[in-house]
Amino acid sequence: MLTRKAALIILVLVMAIIFVAIYTMANSPSRVIQKYISEQSTTVNPSGSSTNPVAQFNQYVTDYQLPTPSVTFNTIKKTFSSREVLVYFAAFTYYADDGQLKNIHSGTLSFSLTRDLLRWQIHSVDIINDMQLANNAP
Repeated sequence: MLTRKAALIILVLVMAIIFVAIYTMANSPSRVIQKYISEQSTTVNPSGSSTNPVAQFNQYVTDYQLPTPSVTFNTIKKTFSSREVLVYFAAFTYYADDGQLKNIHSGTLSFSLTRDLLRWQIHSVDIINDMQLANNAP
């Protein structure tokens, strides 16, 4: 039978493990990137020029009056303290008569992240492919 002190120690350890697990999931690389993209999409640059790649993609979407692009993530390099994540943006304006997507605008960014203890931080963002109209060949 466990003593009161041992039961309390086990309870505290279980709570600490749960806290670390929740904190780690909430601060995953993809969530850090999603938050960064969201913050950049609310920032409007009236001049229309920016050196920030996410802002450039958002400006493209605004200039061409596109719907909010879908965003997908692909981790291409993973170590304990760093991640390299490709982020694909795609927006389309309509479906053709045959049900195929038409006027697909897409682009790719590369996010480099580093971990400082339990917190992920974006180290750099690079454009791999500019946002542009994809080839709609039949």
